[in-house]
Amino acid sequence: MKKLVGITLICLLAISSAHASRQWDDFGSHVTAKNVRAFTKDLGGLIGSGTYTTGRILGWGGFQIGPRAGMIFKMSQGLGDTEAERNQTALGDRDEVGSVFSPWLQADIGMPFRIDGFIRASSYEGLTIAGGGLRWGVTRPSEILGSLQPMLVVAAHSASAQDFSATHYNASLVLSMKFKYFVPYIGGGVDYTTLNIGNGIGPQAIDLRGSREHTTTARATAGFNFKLPSYLDLSLAANYAYYGLGAEASLSFRF
Repeated sequence: MKKLVGITLICLLAISSAHASRQWDDFGSHVTAKNVRAFTKDLGGLIGSGTYTTGRILGWGGFQIGPRAGMIFKMSQGLGDTEAERNQTALGDRDEVGSVFSPWLQADIGMPFRIDGFIRASSYEGLTIAGGGLRWGVTRPSEILGSLQPMLVVAAHSASAQDFSATHYNASLVLSMKFKYFVPYIGGGVDYTTLNIGNGIGPQAIDLRGSREHTTTARATAGFNFKLPSYLDLSLAANYAYYGLGAEASLSFRF
């Protein structure tokens, strides 16, 4: 199983790194003092998505692995006196940038005391993310239809791109309900993100070189987890954070 996890991770990262666009490399040319805070909040919301796609803990001996993805439909506006100025995000014009997408591979394992552990990694369009966390079932999970499962989730990540790096911490409270073939869930949490700005950014933001930006932002999620044949698990969810509407999804093998 360890070899399977390793091979799958290497393949995913190799394919992702081969993508030609490298959208996150545009940060150095477009970041300014007026859009860096909105960018940091957006980055934190994107990294923090998808940490509880199961809606419930796996339970002792459970194991899950598969691709996940998060998406921001449109980045947040920055500060400015005109609409055109506010639309200039740290990755470029808000309308031209459009949606921002991040895939990753995640592996989860059920442990004693109603605790799940998970690790995740991603490398896509010039942004590399790695991290993991823990989920804890506040009450003992039940297979009775209609039963509720409250769950606490904590996670930590590091991210790096050409002209910035970031650390991210998240804590969430989740509530799910058990049905025969699917589990609906809702959750709310807080993302705390520190953005470290490199010295290679353009002349439009000389004062930001080597500086840090700290942000805290709330994020809410509502979704469904479906049990499919052949040990497959499908999760679809919408989330709402500083950037407005976003989405997340996962398809994984669950044992």
